[in-house]
Amino acid sequence: MPLVACAAASPDVLYVSPTGNDAWSGKLADANAAKSDGSLASLVAARDAIRKLKAAGPLTAPVEVRLRGGIYRPQVMLTFEPQDSGTAECPISYVAYPDETPVISGGVPITGFQPWRGQIVCADLPESLPPET
Repeated sequence: MPLVACAAASPDVLYVSPTGNDAWSGKLADANAAKSDGSLASLVAARDAIRKLKAAGPLTAPVEVRLRGGIYRPQVMLTFEPQDSGTAECPISYVAYPDETPVISGGVPITGFQPWRGQIVCADLPESLPPET
């Protein structure tokens, strides 16, 4: 088995942004001028891109997923399995993009508050999460 020394290597970076597109490569922090490539839109797409990378062979560099600032509202549950782990030599990290604050929220926004009694307001709750997009 070949010896892989990753720790000193520069990481392979994937970018995720609320304004991204899961059909893009994730290799660019921002969309290109043609709007044909840029950040991924979801953590699931980033996880799946790493799975594809690992399926092609052992990692040769650490992998870093950089989350751009904004609110992420996953439409499906994000699960990690043993296959999603890196190694001591080639770790896989999910980190905030420098000087930005990503927020991962499983909540559903509640809008349409109306006065009810005094200072109490009420709103109808959604039946379920919005459909997948």
